[in-house]
Amino acid sequence: MSNTSVTATVIAAALTLAPVAHAMPMGGSYTGRVDTQTPQVLGPNEVKVQQTASGLNNGPGTPLDGAKVQWVETVTLKNGQGPVQGTITFSTPVGSTSSAYKGMVATDAQGRVTAKGTYKDTASTGEFEGIRGKGSFTVTYTSKTDFTGEWKGDVTLPKQKTSNR
Repeated sequence: MSNTSVTATVIAAALTLAPVAHAMPMGGSYTGRVDTQTPQVLGPNEVKVQQTASGLNNGPGTPLDGAKVQWVETVTLKNGQGPVQGTITFSTPVGSTSSAYKGMVATDAQGRVTAKGTYKDTASTGEFEGIRGKGSFTVTYTSKTDFTGEWKGDVTLPKQKTSNR
């Protein structure tokens, strides 16, 4: 057997033993409250708002259940409608994960504000280091400062760390 065929056989065997990471569905719901808000009037019926918010995630059976959530975002509204973009960060005692998001905000005739869009994981720490995912979200304001939302998507968790024992 030549060195080339031995090398190919070893590589093929290693690939069949390598763990394969599969994306799995994951989701949750959250409650939040606007902490700071800085509006900038751009023109008639047009405003740009930079805001931060904080809250809690509820995702029973997921690694992010009970996570503290922080939002940093910019919303540009013309006649109560427009784009939103920002970063959402979920923090737990074992690590954190952040996602960039973008979407659209809508205000109905009764003044109710909703938003929907997509997110993609951008950074992580601790036990979440290496997490990858993307999905969608919805938000409904229940007052001028309080909101609820849901998120769902496909997540690939980081590879399991092996024990040093």
